[in-house]
Amino acid sequence: MPTLIGFGLARGLSPALYGATADILARNQNVRARMTWLLTGLASGATALALALHGVNPANLVDQVHRRGDAVVENRDVDLVVGVLLLALACAMVLWVRVVPELPRRPERAPDQSSPPAALFVLGFTSAVIGLTTLPIMYLTGRLVESVSTDPVVRVCAYLVFLVALIGPFVLLAWVWSRFPVATRKVTAAYERMLGWDTRWVAFAVMTVGGVALVGFATLLHR
Repeated sequence: MPTLIGFGLARGLSPALYGATADILARNQNVRARMTWLLTGLASGATALALALHGVNPANLVDQVHRRGDAVVENRDVDLVVGVLLLALACAMVLWVRVVPELPRRPERAPDQSSPPAALFVLGFTSAVIGLTTLPIMYLTGRLVESVSTDPVVRVCAYLVFLVALIGPFVLLAWVWSRFPVATRKVTAAYERMLGWDTRWVAFAVMTVGGVALVGFATLLHR
């Protein structure tokens, strides 16, 4: 059981999922329904992948992808090309800011138009399926559930332990959020103001730092 709980917690560590959860909570609009769609997609994706990996060991596939990824990361030409491209995009961003100093304001959206439920379900589903660590975790989870018992009911209960650990942190976060209504209103108001910010300068800074770093890696660190 502790191992299944650990697998569930590890599988739920997704920036996309926590970003979507933060967005749902900060908007404070139909939180329960939107969280339900997101977590239903997450549980469905994890279950579908566990069934798909039944009897299939993905270790060789993951190892091959790792080797190819390392080859790309260690390639000097790739670093140089991507670095120059990022610096060019940063210059284009500055030009855009000068040509269009202020972006047109987006119209206010109704509370039920922030994000369609289907999009949240797809986000949860894909977050549970896509990723290099996803395949080994779900494969090991399936093998562990099978080793618990030959009784199907016991296996289902063991898998439910994994699912509870998977979605539990998000439910707990939403519950804690609902316990502090004053702080919730303040964060929601601040978040609405942040949505109106012009983030082009932030994008410029990120691309400049990334471009300089990659060009530096290509010219100084590669041998």
